[in-house]
Amino acid sequence: MDAESRNKWNCQQCRSKLPKTGNSNTPVRITNHPIASKEDSILSPSEESNVTTRIKNKCSKSGNSDSCVTEERLRMIIKQEITDTIKSLVSEHLANLNLQVSGFQESLSFISKQYDDLMQSVNEKSETINRLVSKNEKLTTQVKNLTDRLGQIERNMRVCNVEITGIPEHKSENLLSTVEQLGRIVESPIAESDILHVTRIAKLNKESNRPRSVIVKLRSQRHRDELLAAVTRFNKKNKDNKLNTEHLGLGGRREPVFVSEHLTPTNKHLHAAARKKAKEAGFMFVWIRDGRILARKNEQSHAIYIKDDESLKLLL
Repeated sequence: MDAESRNKWNCQQCRSKLPKTGNSNTPVRITNHPIASKEDSILSPSEESNVTTRIKNKCSKSGNSDSCVTEERLRMIIKQEITDTIKSLVSEHLANLNLQVSGFQESLSFISKQYDDLMQSVNEKSETINRLVSKNEKLTTQVKNLTDRLGQIERNMRVCNVEITGIPEHKSENLLSTVEQLGRIVESPIAESDILHVTRIAKLNKESNRPRSVIVKLRSQRHRDELLAAVTRFNKKNKDNKLNTEHLGLGGRREPVFVSEHLTPTNKHLHAAARKKAKEAGFMFVWIRDGRILARKNEQSHAIYIKDDESLKLLL
């Protein structure tokens, strides 16, 4: 403030005592009054410096209250918008989850039903299998019993038979005379009336070069046992020249001749297996008596009855 202005300056109290010429020169506000003249509305620099100027609110009282947004209201609006957005996203996501869960539930229900059906089917099949196993065990036992009975019947049918192996085959052969000659050689004469039937049988192994066996059916089991015992004595007596084709008056190369009981096909295979097993286990004796296969490790040991393949395990 310069010196001239300072000299003209009056305090507020002094100025209030001066006569007023208008409402424009007030310390509170400056307004354009219609009565005041244009010159009165212009304040001097000294007067203008004493006037307090207030900044009007952007939001006037006469205006709409909604046009005025306070910080608190802005926060509430933003919070509401965020809440609504989150609710919308969560609702959408939950709806998708509900659809997926519903699909999973349907799939799980289907799988559960299939599993129940499968378990029911498995239980039924298990019961059927158990019944079949039980039935099979009974049938196996019955078959074994019938096989044993059939084997016994076959042995009884062969009780009077002897089997002679090693006799060469000829078209003009006379088997009856050959059997009679065999009885004379072993000192157990056989009359023609004691021979009920004599014939050759087919080979078990068709590829074998050995001649077919001769089956002789005698009148009784006693005649058979006497002939077998006589052959055993003859072979023991003539260890260096056991029974062969020369003794029977057959020409050609000398071939050994064996006389034994007429075994069933099953017992023949079992007899061969027993001899092989006995040889491996060091058994000294394997023989046949009344269609039964017996084995003995030495002269002091007990005889072992070889009834079936399971009995071969006894040859230790």
